[in-house]
Amino acid sequence: MNTTYPREQLLIRHAIVEIASLPDDDLAIVVEIVNYLKQQRQAVAGSATPPSAAEIRTQARQRANLLRAMPRQALVTQFQALSERILAQAMAQGTAIDGDWARD
Repeated sequence: MNTTYPREQLLIRHAIVEIASLPDDDLAIVVEIVNYLKQQRQAVAGSATPPSAAEIRTQARQRANLLRAMPRQALVTQFQALSERILAQAMAQGTAIDGDWARD
């Protein structure tokens, strides 16, 4: 008997096989990724339609033009502050440890 499956079922089967073969430590990461995807879908569903690629490009160009006018030291300061916020958030979530980047 030749059984054909829709593409979605084949993808689900493949994902299950791949996930089942992961070490236990990686399963927690998979659960985090799934939760993240759920949150993203809820955010998109709760908001207006997501921006198109053209809109994202336009916004990126506008932002780049604004940054182009900023002095270099202001950009460096802004980047460092953003890096510190990202590190603090990662540490709070337990996905990073505090350390000196030069020694990491």
